[in-house]
Amino acid sequence: MSWLDSPGFERRPVVFVEDHLYHTGEVLEALAARHADLLPHVTVCAIDRPGPDTDAAVADWLSRYPQVQVAARSPARNRLRPLAAVDLESAPAFATFVAGLLRPGGVLVEDVQLSTLAFVPADRWWQSIFVAATVRGLFADRAPVVRFLSNKRGYAATFGRDLIEAGFDPRDVIDKAEVATIGVSAVATLIDRQFGLTLEAWLPGLGPRVTRVADEDRASLETALDVLVWPAADGVDLGGRLVGKRVTVRAGHEAETWSALIRDRIESGTGLLVLKVGERVGPPDADRAEITNVAARHVHTLRGRLRDPAAIVTIRHAYRLADRVAVGRADRDLRRPLP
Repeated sequence: MSWLDSPGFERRPVVFVEDHLYHTGEVLEALAARHADLLPHVTVCAIDRPGPDTDAAVADWLSRYPQVQVAARSPARNRLRPLAAVDLESAPAFATFVAGLLRPGGVLVEDVQLSTLAFVPADRWWQSIFVAATVRGLFADRAPVVRFLSNKRGYAATFGRDLIEAGFDPRDVIDKAEVATIGVSAVATLIDRQFGLTLEAWLPGLGPRVTRVADEDRASLETALDVLVWPAADGVDLGGRLVGKRVTVRAGHEAETWSALIRDRIESGTGLLVLKVGERVGPPDADRAEITNVAARHVHTLRGRLRDPAAIVTIRHAYRLADRVAVGRADRDLRRPLP
Protein backbone atom coordinates (compact mmCIF):
# COMPACT_ATOMS: atom_id res chain seq x y z
CA MET A 1 0.00 0.00 0.00
CA SER A 2 1.31 3.47 -0.94
CA TRP A 3 0.39 7.00 0.06
CA LEU A 4 -2.03 7.04 -2.90
CA ASP A 5 -4.22 4.10 -1.97
CA SER A 6 -4.12 4.45 1.83
CA PRO A 7 -7.68 5.13 3.05
CA GLY A 8 -8.56 7.97 5.39
CA PHE A 9 -6.03 10.57 6.52
CA GLU A 10 -3.41 10.92 3.77
CA ARG A 11 0.18 12.06 3.48
CA ARG A 12 0.25 15.35 1.60
CA PRO A 13 2.74 17.51 -0.33
CA VAL A 14 2.61 20.46 2.12
CA VAL A 15 2.62 20.48 5.94
CA PHE A 16 2.48 23.67 8.02
CA VAL A 17 3.53 23.33 11.68
CA GLU A 18 2.50 26.12 14.05
CA ASP A 19 2.34 26.43 17.82
CA HIS A 20 -0.69 28.68 18.39
CA LEU A 21 -4.20 28.47 16.99
CA TYR A 22 -4.30 32.03 15.68
CA HIS A 23 -1.06 31.50 13.74
CA THR A 24 -2.56 28.44 12.06
CA GLY A 25 -5.73 30.36 11.28
CA GLU A 26 -3.69 33.14 9.65
CA VAL A 27 -1.91 30.64 7.41
CA LEU A 28 -5.19 29.08 6.29
CA GLU A 29 -6.75 32.46 5.58
CA ALA A 30 -3.73 33.49 3.52
CA LEU A 31 -3.84 30.28 1.49
CA ALA A 32 -7.57 30.55 0.88
CA ALA A 33 -7.25 34.17 -0.24
CA ARG A 34 -4.29 33.82 -2.61
CA HIS A 35 -3.70 30.15 -3.43
CA ALA A 36 -6.91 28.26 -2.74
CA ASP A 37 -5.79 25.64 -5.29
CA LEU A 38 -3.19 24.48 -2.74
CA LEU A 39 -5.71 23.71 0.01
CA PRO A 40 -6.42 20.11 -1.13
CA HIS A 41 -2.68 19.41 -0.84
CA VAL A 42 -2.18 20.89 2.66
CA THR A 43 -2.12 19.50 6.18
CA VAL A 44 -1.83 21.98 9.05
CA CYS A 45 -0.37 20.78 12.35
CA ALA A 46 -1.36 22.98 15.31
CA ILE A 47 0.32 22.01 18.57
CA ASP A 48 -1.55 24.34 20.90
CA ARG A 49 -2.83 22.93 24.17
CA PRO A 50 -5.96 20.74 24.19
CA GLY A 51 -9.24 22.13 25.39
CA PRO A 52 -12.44 23.85 24.26
CA ASP A 53 -10.60 26.60 22.35
CA THR A 54 -8.59 24.09 20.34
CA ASP A 55 -11.67 21.95 19.65
CA ALA A 56 -13.62 25.01 18.47
CA ALA A 57 -10.79 26.25 16.24
CA VAL A 58 -10.31 22.82 14.66
CA ALA A 59 -14.04 22.49 14.00
CA ASP A 60 -14.02 25.92 12.37
CA TRP A 61 -11.07 25.07 10.10
CA LEU A 62 -12.59 21.78 9.02
CA SER A 63 -15.84 23.56 8.20
CA ARG A 64 -14.36 26.61 6.42
CA TYR A 65 -11.69 24.68 4.51
CA PRO A 66 -13.30 21.34 3.56
CA GLN A 67 -10.27 20.19 1.56
CA VAL A 68 -7.68 20.75 4.32
CA GLN A 69 -6.43 18.12 6.77
CA VAL A 70 -5.64 19.01 10.38
CA ALA A 71 -3.39 17.46 13.01
CA ALA A 72 -4.09 18.82 16.50
CA ARG A 73 -4.64 17.97 20.15
CA SER A 74 -8.32 17.32 19.59
CA PRO A 75 -10.54 14.20 19.40
CA ALA A 76 -10.43 12.22 16.14
CA ARG A 77 -12.85 13.03 13.36
CA ASN A 78 -12.88 13.11 9.56
CA ARG A 79 -9.76 14.88 8.18
CA LEU A 80 -8.31 15.22 11.69
CA ARG A 81 -5.38 13.26 13.10
CA PRO A 82 -5.12 13.64 16.88
CA LEU A 83 -1.80 14.61 18.43
CA ALA A 84 -1.23 12.44 21.51
CA ALA A 85 0.90 13.35 24.52
CA VAL A 86 3.43 10.69 23.50
CA ASP A 87 3.94 12.48 20.16
CA LEU A 88 5.12 15.58 22.04
CA GLU A 89 7.46 13.99 24.57
CA SER A 90 10.66 14.52 22.60
CA ALA A 91 12.05 15.93 19.37
CA PRO A 92 12.39 12.46 17.77
CA ALA A 93 8.79 11.56 18.69
CA PHE A 94 7.36 14.78 17.33
CA ALA A 95 9.54 14.63 14.20
CA THR A 96 8.30 11.09 13.53
CA PHE A 97 4.70 12.31 13.80
CA VAL A 98 5.30 15.22 11.41
CA ALA A 99 7.18 13.02 8.92
CA GLY A 100 4.14 10.73 8.81
CA LEU A 101 2.03 13.64 7.57
CA LEU A 102 4.35 14.56 4.70
CA ARG A 103 4.90 13.07 1.27
CA PRO A 104 8.47 12.30 0.12
CA GLY A 105 9.92 15.40 -1.52
CA GLY A 106 7.25 17.60 0.04
CA VAL A 107 7.42 21.03 1.63
CA LEU A 108 7.56 21.46 5.40
CA VAL A 109 6.79 24.98 6.62
CA GLU A 110 7.53 25.36 10.32
CA ASP A 111 7.43 28.21 12.80
CA VAL A 112 10.95 28.87 14.10
CA GLN A 113 9.61 29.19 17.65
CA LEU A 114 7.32 26.33 18.63
CA SER A 115 6.76 27.55 22.16
CA THR A 116 4.21 24.87 23.05
CA LEU A 117 6.83 22.10 22.76
CA ALA A 118 7.88 21.33 26.34
CA PHE A 119 11.20 19.78 25.29
CA VAL A 120 12.40 23.05 23.69
CA PRO A 121 14.09 25.30 26.35
CA ALA A 122 12.39 28.67 26.65
CA ASP A 123 15.72 30.49 26.58
CA ARG A 124 16.74 28.63 23.40
CA TRP A 125 13.45 28.87 21.56
CA TRP A 126 15.07 28.63 18.14
CA GLN A 127 15.99 25.00 18.78
CA SER A 128 12.62 24.11 17.27
CA ILE A 129 14.54 24.17 14.00
CA PHE A 130 16.14 20.86 14.95
CA VAL A 131 12.71 19.21 14.75
CA ALA A 132 12.67 20.08 11.04
CA ALA A 133 16.21 18.77 10.65
CA THR A 134 15.15 15.49 12.23
CA VAL A 135 12.09 15.26 9.96
CA ARG A 136 14.32 15.73 6.96
CA GLY A 137 16.65 12.98 8.16
CA LEU A 138 13.78 10.49 8.45
CA PHE A 139 13.42 10.34 4.66
CA ALA A 140 15.91 7.92 3.11
CA ASP A 141 15.62 9.74 -0.20
CA ARG A 142 13.67 12.75 -1.48
CA ALA A 143 13.97 14.62 1.80
CA PRO A 144 11.45 17.46 2.17
CA VAL A 145 12.23 21.07 1.45
CA VAL A 146 12.03 23.12 4.67
CA ARG A 147 11.01 26.73 5.10
CA PHE A 148 10.69 28.54 8.42
CA LEU A 149 8.28 31.23 9.53
CA SER A 150 9.39 33.87 12.01
CA ASN A 151 8.33 37.22 13.41
CA LYS A 152 11.82 37.76 14.82
CA ARG A 153 14.09 40.36 13.26
CA GLY A 154 17.76 39.92 12.49
CA TYR A 155 17.89 36.21 11.72
CA ALA A 156 21.67 36.21 11.28
CA ALA A 157 22.26 37.79 14.69
CA THR A 158 19.91 35.47 16.61
CA PHE A 159 19.56 31.96 15.20
CA GLY A 160 21.34 32.29 11.86
CA ARG A 161 24.33 30.20 12.94
CA ASP A 162 22.05 27.44 14.26
CA LEU A 163 20.17 27.41 10.96
CA ILE A 164 23.40 27.00 9.04
CA GLU A 165 24.67 24.27 11.37
CA ALA A 166 21.37 22.40 10.89
CA GLY A 167 21.76 22.67 7.11
CA PHE A 168 19.33 25.53 6.46
CA ASP A 169 19.77 28.88 4.75
CA PRO A 170 18.75 31.95 6.83
CA ARG A 171 17.71 33.64 3.60
CA ASP A 172 14.87 31.13 3.28
CA VAL A 173 13.15 32.27 6.49
CA ILE A 174 9.72 33.77 5.71
CA ASP A 175 8.72 36.84 7.69
CA LYS A 176 5.31 36.25 9.27
CA ALA A 177 4.30 39.80 8.39
CA GLU A 178 4.58 38.71 4.75
CA VAL A 179 2.87 35.31 4.98
CA ALA A 180 -0.28 36.55 3.24
CA THR A 181 1.69 37.89 0.31
CA ILE A 182 5.25 36.71 -0.28
CA GLY A 183 5.03 33.69 2.03
CA VAL A 184 2.20 31.67 0.49
CA SER A 185 3.37 32.58 -3.02
CA ALA A 186 6.83 31.24 -2.18
CA VAL A 187 5.28 27.99 -0.96
CA ALA A 188 3.19 27.75 -4.14
CA THR A 189 6.35 28.14 -6.23
CA LEU A 190 8.05 25.40 -4.24
CA ILE A 191 5.12 23.04 -4.82
CA ASP A 192 5.28 23.69 -8.55
CA ARG A 193 8.98 22.85 -8.43
CA GLN A 194 8.69 19.76 -6.21
CA PHE A 195 5.50 18.35 -7.73
CA GLY A 196 5.33 19.43 -11.36
CA LEU A 197 2.39 17.27 -12.45
CA THR A 198 -1.25 16.85 -11.55
CA LEU A 199 -2.57 13.31 -11.16
CA GLU A 200 -6.20 12.32 -11.56
CA ALA A 201 -6.83 8.83 -10.26
CA TRP A 202 -9.67 6.47 -9.44
CA LEU A 203 -9.30 3.57 -6.99
CA PRO A 204 -11.88 0.90 -6.12
CA GLY A 205 -13.39 1.59 -2.73
CA LEU A 206 -11.81 5.05 -2.55
CA GLY A 207 -13.17 6.73 -5.67
CA PRO A 208 -11.63 9.68 -7.52
CA ARG A 209 -8.55 11.56 -6.32
CA VAL A 210 -6.67 14.59 -7.60
CA THR A 211 -3.19 15.29 -6.24
CA ARG A 212 0.14 16.79 -7.15
CA VAL A 213 2.94 14.39 -8.07
CA ALA A 214 6.57 14.41 -9.20
CA ASP A 215 8.40 12.40 -11.83
CA GLU A 216 10.02 10.54 -8.93
CA ASP A 217 6.55 9.33 -7.81
CA ARG A 218 6.02 7.47 -11.05
CA ALA A 219 7.43 4.09 -10.02
CA SER A 220 5.40 3.94 -6.79
CA LEU A 221 2.25 5.00 -8.66
CA GLU A 222 2.76 2.16 -11.13
CA THR A 223 2.66 -0.29 -8.22
CA ALA A 224 -0.51 1.31 -6.79
CA LEU A 225 -2.47 1.58 -10.06
CA ASP A 226 -3.47 -0.99 -12.66
CA VAL A 227 -3.21 1.45 -15.55
CA LEU A 228 -1.29 4.72 -15.46
CA VAL A 229 -0.99 7.16 -18.37
CA TRP A 230 2.04 9.44 -18.12
CA PRO A 231 3.00 12.29 -20.50
CA ALA A 232 5.81 11.46 -22.93
CA ALA A 233 7.69 13.52 -25.52
CA ASP A 234 5.53 12.21 -28.37
CA GLY A 235 2.43 10.64 -26.91
CA VAL A 236 2.03 8.92 -23.55
CA ASP A 237 3.73 6.22 -21.52
CA LEU A 238 1.53 3.38 -20.38
CA GLY A 239 2.39 1.67 -17.10
CA GLY A 240 0.84 0.02 -14.07
CA ARG A 241 0.24 -3.44 -12.65
CA LEU A 242 -1.82 -4.64 -15.61
CA VAL A 243 0.69 -3.33 -18.12
CA GLY A 244 3.87 -4.78 -16.68
CA LYS A 245 6.78 -3.36 -18.59
CA ARG A 246 6.25 0.34 -19.34
CA VAL A 247 5.45 1.08 -23.00
CA THR A 248 5.33 4.31 -25.01
CA VAL A 249 2.21 4.91 -27.11
CA ARG A 250 2.77 7.50 -29.82
CA ALA A 251 0.40 10.43 -30.11
CA GLY A 252 -2.66 9.35 -32.07
CA HIS A 253 -5.82 7.31 -31.79
CA GLU A 254 -4.56 4.76 -29.27
CA ALA A 255 -3.17 7.38 -26.88
CA GLU A 256 -6.44 9.29 -27.17
CA THR A 257 -8.51 6.19 -26.40
CA TRP A 258 -6.44 5.32 -23.32
CA SER A 259 -6.90 8.84 -21.98
CA ALA A 260 -10.63 8.75 -22.74
CA LEU A 261 -11.09 5.38 -21.01
CA ILE A 262 -9.34 6.63 -17.88
CA ARG A 263 -11.26 9.90 -17.88
CA ASP A 264 -14.51 7.92 -18.23
CA ARG A 265 -13.58 5.76 -15.22
CA ILE A 266 -12.59 8.78 -13.07
CA GLU A 267 -15.85 10.55 -13.93
CA SER A 268 -17.95 7.38 -13.43
CA GLY A 269 -19.08 7.64 -17.04
CA THR A 270 -21.06 5.22 -19.15
CA GLY A 271 -18.18 4.24 -21.42
CA LEU A 272 -17.01 5.08 -24.92
CA LEU A 273 -19.69 4.27 -27.50
CA VAL A 274 -18.48 1.66 -29.96
CA LEU A 275 -19.77 3.67 -32.91
CA LYS A 276 -18.06 6.87 -31.71
CA VAL A 277 -14.75 5.05 -31.34
CA GLY A 278 -15.14 3.52 -34.79
CA GLU A 279 -16.01 6.84 -36.39
CA ARG A 280 -12.90 8.40 -34.86
CA VAL A 281 -10.41 5.71 -35.86
CA GLY A 282 -12.01 4.42 -39.07
CA PRO A 283 -12.26 5.76 -42.62
CA PRO A 284 -14.62 8.70 -43.13
CA ASP A 285 -17.12 6.94 -45.40
CA ALA A 286 -17.36 3.60 -43.61
CA ASP A 287 -20.76 2.01 -43.07
CA ARG A 288 -22.06 0.93 -39.67
CA ALA A 289 -20.73 -2.63 -39.89
CA GLU A 290 -17.26 -1.49 -40.89
CA ILE A 291 -17.23 1.15 -38.15
CA THR A 292 -18.06 -1.55 -35.58
CA ASN A 293 -15.31 -3.84 -36.88
CA VAL A 294 -12.73 -1.05 -36.91
CA ALA A 295 -13.60 -0.17 -33.32
CA ALA A 296 -13.30 -3.82 -32.27
CA ARG A 297 -9.86 -4.15 -33.89
CA HIS A 298 -8.74 -0.90 -32.27
CA VAL A 299 -9.81 -1.97 -28.78
CA HIS A 300 -8.28 -5.41 -29.37
CA THR A 301 -4.94 -3.60 -29.70
CA LEU A 302 -5.51 -1.88 -26.36
CA ARG A 303 -6.49 -5.13 -24.68
CA GLY A 304 -3.32 -6.66 -26.03
CA ARG A 305 -1.29 -4.21 -23.91
CA LEU A 306 -2.76 -5.65 -20.72
CA ARG A 307 -1.99 -8.78 -18.77
CA ASP A 308 -5.74 -9.23 -18.37
CA PRO A 309 -7.60 -8.24 -21.56
CA ALA A 310 -10.91 -8.52 -19.66
CA ALA A 311 -9.99 -5.28 -17.85
CA ILE A 312 -11.61 -3.49 -20.83
CA VAL A 313 -15.25 -4.56 -21.05
CA THR A 314 -18.06 -3.90 -23.51
CA ILE A 315 -21.34 -2.93 -21.86
CA ARG A 316 -24.40 -1.54 -23.67
CA HIS A 317 -22.47 -0.97 -26.88
CA ALA A 318 -19.73 0.95 -25.10
CA TYR A 319 -16.15 0.24 -24.05
CA ARG A 320 -15.11 0.92 -20.50
CA LEU A 321 -12.58 -0.14 -17.90
CA ALA A 322 -13.86 -2.71 -15.42
CA ASP A 323 -14.90 -1.43 -12.00
CA ARG A 324 -12.05 -3.33 -10.32
CA VAL A 325 -9.38 -1.46 -12.29
CA ALA A 326 -7.46 1.32 -10.47
CA VAL A 327 -6.43 4.00 -12.95
CA GLY A 328 -4.56 7.30 -13.12
CA ARG A 329 -3.53 9.97 -15.57
CA ALA A 330 -0.85 12.61 -15.06
CA ASP A 331 -0.57 15.98 -16.80
CA ARG A 332 2.21 18.59 -16.73
CA ASP A 333 0.01 21.53 -17.64
CA LEU A 334 -1.06 22.84 -14.25
CA ARG A 335 -2.71 25.98 -15.61
CA ARG A 336 -5.82 24.24 -16.87
CA PRO A 337 -8.09 21.39 -15.73
CA LEU A 338 -7.31 17.97 -17.06
CA PRO A 339 -9.47 17.36 -20.18
